[in-house]
Amino acid sequence: MGTTEYERLSADHKIPIVVTGFEPIDLLEGILMCVEQLENNVAELQNQYKRMVCRNGNDQALQMIQTVFEPSDRLWRGLGTIAMSGYKLSKEFSRFDAESKFMTEKITALESQLCISKEILLGQKKPKECSAFGKECTPLTPLGATMVSSEGTCAAYYKYQRIEID
Repeated sequence: MGTTEYERLSADHKIPIVVTGFEPIDLLEGILMCVEQLENNVAELQNQYKRMVCRNGNDQALQMIQTVFEPSDRLWRGLGTIAMSGYKLSKEFSRFDAESKFMTEKITALESQLCISKEILLGQKKPKECSAFGKECTPLTPLGATMVSSEGTCAAYYKYQRIEID
Protein backbone atom coordinates (compact mmCIF):
# COMPACT_ATOMS: atom_id res chain seq x y z
CA MET A 1 0.00 0.00 0.00
CA GLY A 2 2.96 2.29 0.33
CA THR A 3 3.48 4.97 2.95
CA THR A 4 1.02 7.70 1.93
CA GLU A 5 -1.71 6.69 4.43
CA TYR A 6 0.81 6.84 7.25
CA GLU A 7 1.78 10.41 6.33
CA ARG A 8 -1.77 11.52 7.14
CA LEU A 9 -1.83 9.54 10.41
CA SER A 10 1.43 11.08 11.53
CA ALA A 11 0.30 14.60 10.67
CA ASP A 12 -3.23 14.27 12.09
CA HIS A 13 -2.10 12.78 15.41
CA LYS A 14 1.27 14.55 15.62
CA ILE A 15 3.18 11.31 16.21
CA PRO A 16 6.40 10.01 14.67
CA ILE A 17 5.94 6.94 12.47
CA VAL A 18 8.81 4.91 11.03
CA VAL A 19 8.24 2.14 8.47
CA THR A 20 10.83 -0.61 9.00
CA GLY A 21 11.73 -4.04 7.78
CA PHE A 22 11.67 -7.12 9.99
CA GLU A 23 15.38 -7.86 10.25
CA PRO A 24 17.02 -6.93 13.57
CA ILE A 25 19.16 -4.22 11.96
CA ASP A 26 16.06 -2.72 10.30
CA LEU A 27 14.17 -2.66 13.59
CA LEU A 28 17.09 -1.13 15.47
CA GLU A 29 17.56 1.59 12.86
CA GLY A 30 13.81 2.25 12.87
CA ILE A 31 13.82 2.61 16.66
CA LEU A 32 16.77 5.01 16.41
CA MET A 33 14.94 7.08 13.78
CA CYS A 34 11.85 7.25 15.99
CA VAL A 35 13.86 8.21 19.09
CA GLU A 36 15.63 10.94 17.11
CA GLN A 37 12.25 12.35 16.06
CA LEU A 38 11.07 12.32 19.67
CA GLU A 39 14.26 13.99 20.92
CA ASN A 40 13.96 16.69 18.25
CA ASN A 41 10.23 17.19 18.86
CA VAL A 42 9.45 16.08 15.30
CA ALA A 43 6.39 14.10 14.24
CA GLU A 44 6.61 12.85 10.69
CA LEU A 45 6.66 9.70 8.62
CA GLN A 46 10.07 8.24 7.81
CA ASN A 47 10.75 5.19 5.67
CA GLN A 48 13.68 3.10 6.90
CA TYR A 49 12.64 0.24 4.57
CA LYS A 50 13.10 2.08 1.25
CA ARG A 51 14.62 -1.00 -0.36
CA MET A 52 11.16 -2.62 -0.26
CA VAL A 53 8.54 0.05 0.48
CA CYS A 54 7.90 3.01 -1.78
CA ARG A 55 5.60 5.97 -1.23
CA ASN A 56 2.85 4.83 -3.61
CA GLY A 57 3.08 1.10 -2.95
CA ASN A 58 3.18 -1.80 -5.40
CA ASP A 59 0.97 -0.73 -8.32
CA GLN A 60 0.51 -4.28 -9.64
CA ALA A 61 -0.49 -5.68 -6.25
CA LEU A 62 -2.81 -2.74 -5.51
CA GLN A 63 -4.53 -3.20 -8.89
CA MET A 64 -5.03 -6.90 -8.18
CA ILE A 65 -6.54 -6.14 -4.77
CA GLN A 66 -8.92 -3.61 -6.34
CA THR A 67 -9.96 -6.15 -8.98
CA VAL A 68 -10.54 -9.10 -6.65
CA PHE A 69 -11.79 -7.38 -3.50
CA GLU A 70 -14.02 -4.55 -2.34
CA PRO A 71 -14.06 -2.78 1.03
CA SER A 72 -16.52 -4.11 3.62
CA ASP A 73 -17.40 -3.89 7.28
CA ARG A 74 -15.34 -6.32 9.38
CA LEU A 75 -15.61 -7.75 12.85
CA TRP A 76 -12.33 -7.36 14.75
CA ARG A 77 -11.82 -9.48 17.84
CA GLY A 78 -11.76 -7.27 20.88
CA LEU A 79 -12.96 -4.17 19.02
CA GLY A 80 -16.23 -5.20 17.39
CA THR A 81 -17.32 -4.25 13.88
CA ILE A 82 -15.51 -1.38 12.18
CA ALA A 83 -17.14 0.05 9.08
CA MET A 84 -15.23 -0.46 5.83
CA SER A 85 -12.14 -1.78 7.63
CA GLY A 86 -11.77 -5.03 5.70
CA TYR A 87 -12.23 -6.63 2.36
CA LYS A 88 -14.62 -9.13 0.80
CA LEU A 89 -14.49 -10.73 -2.62
CA SER A 90 -15.96 -8.57 -5.38
CA LYS A 91 -19.09 -9.71 -7.21
CA GLU A 92 -16.94 -10.96 -10.09
CA PHE A 93 -15.21 -13.40 -7.71
CA SER A 94 -18.17 -14.14 -5.42
CA ARG A 95 -18.34 -17.77 -6.60
CA PHE A 96 -15.14 -18.33 -4.58
CA ASP A 97 -16.54 -16.77 -1.39
CA ALA A 98 -16.25 -19.34 1.42
CA GLU A 99 -18.07 -17.01 3.84
CA SER A 100 -21.20 -17.18 1.71
CA LYS A 101 -20.86 -20.82 0.74
CA PHE A 102 -20.46 -22.02 4.32
CA MET A 103 -22.63 -19.27 5.91
CA THR A 104 -19.93 -18.28 8.40
CA GLU A 105 -21.68 -15.01 9.26
CA LYS A 106 -23.74 -17.03 11.74
CA ILE A 107 -20.59 -18.07 13.60
CA THR A 108 -19.68 -15.72 16.41
CA ALA A 109 -16.97 -15.70 19.04
CA LEU A 110 -18.12 -14.69 22.48
CA GLU A 111 -15.91 -12.15 24.20
CA SER A 112 -15.24 -12.70 27.89
CA GLN A 113 -16.87 -10.14 30.17
CA LEU A 114 -13.69 -10.19 32.26
CA CYS A 115 -11.48 -9.14 29.34
CA ILE A 116 -10.61 -5.50 28.65
CA SER A 117 -8.91 -6.13 25.28
CA LYS A 118 -10.81 -3.28 23.66
CA GLU A 119 -9.48 -0.72 26.13
CA ILE A 120 -5.98 -2.16 25.80
CA LEU A 121 -6.11 -2.12 21.99
CA LEU A 122 -7.30 1.49 22.09
CA GLY A 123 -4.49 2.46 24.48
CA GLN A 124 -6.94 3.43 27.23
CA LYS A 125 -5.73 0.83 29.75
CA LYS A 126 -2.71 -1.35 30.38
CA PRO A 127 -2.79 -5.14 30.84
CA LYS A 128 -2.14 -5.02 34.58
CA GLU A 129 -5.32 -2.94 34.96
CA CYS A 130 -7.34 -6.01 33.95
CA SER A 131 -8.62 -8.02 36.91
CA ALA A 132 -8.17 -11.27 34.93
CA PHE A 133 -4.57 -10.58 33.82
CA GLY A 134 -2.25 -13.37 34.95
CA LYS A 135 -5.10 -15.14 36.75
CA GLU A 136 -7.98 -16.31 34.57
CA CYS A 137 -6.20 -14.90 31.52
CA THR A 138 -2.77 -16.28 30.63
CA PRO A 139 -1.17 -17.30 27.31
CA LEU A 140 -2.37 -20.85 28.00
CA THR A 141 -5.91 -19.69 28.87
CA PRO A 142 -6.40 -16.45 26.90
CA LEU A 143 -9.65 -14.56 27.32
CA GLY A 144 -9.13 -11.96 24.63
CA ALA A 145 -7.32 -10.86 21.49
CA THR A 146 -4.43 -9.19 23.29
CA MET A 147 -3.42 -12.44 25.05
CA VAL A 148 -4.16 -14.90 22.22
CA SER A 149 -1.28 -13.89 19.96
CA SER A 150 2.29 -14.11 21.20
CA GLU A 151 2.66 -10.59 19.79
CA GLY A 152 -0.36 -9.28 21.71
CA THR A 153 0.14 -6.60 24.33
CA CYS A 154 -1.08 -8.74 27.23
CA ALA A 155 1.01 -11.73 26.12
CA ALA A 156 4.12 -9.53 25.95
CA TYR A 157 3.42 -8.04 29.39
CA TYR A 158 2.88 -11.54 30.76
CA LYS A 159 6.03 -12.97 29.17
CA TYR A 160 8.32 -10.14 30.19
CA GLN A 161 6.50 -9.16 33.40
CA ARG A 162 6.78 -5.50 32.55
CA ILE A 163 7.34 -3.36 35.62
CA GLU A 164 5.48 -0.06 35.72
CA ILE A 165 7.55 2.95 36.70
CA ASP A 166 5.55 5.90 37.95
